[in-house]
Amino acid sequence: MKILVDASLVSKGGGVQVALAFLENISKDPCFKAICIVNEVIDRQLDYSVKDNFYFYCVEESVPIYKKFRQGKRISVLERRFNPELVFVVFGPAYWKPKAKTLQGFALGKMLYEKELNIGLYERVLNFIKKKIFQRSQSYLLVETELVKEKLAAHFNYSLDKIYVIGNSYSPNFKKNILDNRTQIFPIKDKFRILVPGSYYPHKNVEKIILALAEIKKNPVFQHNLEIVFTIPKESIDWINLSILAKNNAVEEFISTTGFVENSKFAELYLASNAVICASLVESSTAVFPEAFLAERPLLVSNRPFATELCENAALYFDPLDEKSIAKAILQIIIDVNLRDVLVQNGQKVLLKNYPSAEQKWALQRNLITHLYSQ
Repeated sequence: MKILVDASLVSKGGGVQVALAFLENISKDPCFKAICIVNEVIDRQLDYSVKDNFYFYCVEESVPIYKKFRQGKRISVLERRFNPELVFVVFGPAYWKPKAKTLQGFALGKMLYEKELNIGLYERVLNFIKKKIFQRSQSYLLVETELVKEKLAAHFNYSLDKIYVIGNSYSPNFKKNILDNRTQIFPIKDKFRILVPGSYYPHKNVEKIILALAEIKKNPVFQHNLEIVFTIPKESIDWINLSILAKNNAVEEFISTTGFVENSKFAELYLASNAVICASLVESSTAVFPEAFLAERPLLVSNRPFATELCENAALYFDPLDEKSIAKAILQIIIDVNLRDVLVQNGQKVLLKNYPSAEQKWALQRNLITHLYSQ
């Protein structure tokens, strides 16, 4: 089958992991002849042995929306040139309208919670444009949870039959690096390190984690050397603002950042941490949950439906809008060794129950693409 894969819109966050895994898998499958459109972030992290297996085209990493339409026109030219039988947009909306049958991934969870998150006018306008682009394409949609499928069908006035669910997972490289390093990399003994993996977005709610540190600092029970580790570039305005917030609350000693981390190195960060925290207000899905389970690190997450559906009893929950609730959860995970052990044990069960393995996810993606092609 000749397939065009458009991964040009994925430049940060868990979407990069999804795109890399898909491209690596399809490059090894002799049943597919792939034409792949990527950006500079994906390009830098793909091995040459992968790139050599298909036609490869790289676009600019991050451009304003009007330039995305220009990029879309160039991709349309490539579609006419190669005439694929199916187009897969890893995460849309694609800013071009394919002629071939199309499957688009959806990961714009905030779009489905505009009222709850009090989204501003500018972002609401952008969401409206993106919604119309999705609707105009009338493509098949791919999401990562049943909850998102139901909300998306209602929001887009889409038939449930045109929306497919394949659960999120860890990447093959993440699993390999966990297995290769789990007996060599451990947390520092005299410090309790909590990892906050991922890029900065407002809905990630990381400011509340910093405010929670101020609550922890004044708690007389707290006598630990704590470090909250982010993965936000040091030179970015986002990290500068977070550092100012920490300084204003006298907790700058408790935070650090690794800066940008390539997908292949994330496993080492998990292994070097004592726990993992996700304070997001909303997610379409996230690789943080299965990655924490696979790395056998206790997980602290927002008490929100997107999290409880996927984590069940394998996480310690808190109110993401209440820094005192976050502080209480952090103190609890530091102090209670038995709780950490229980969460890790439960995580192993939930990982098998709610998440496909990297190999199973590729099989599901492959079967879906083949099914749509044969219709």
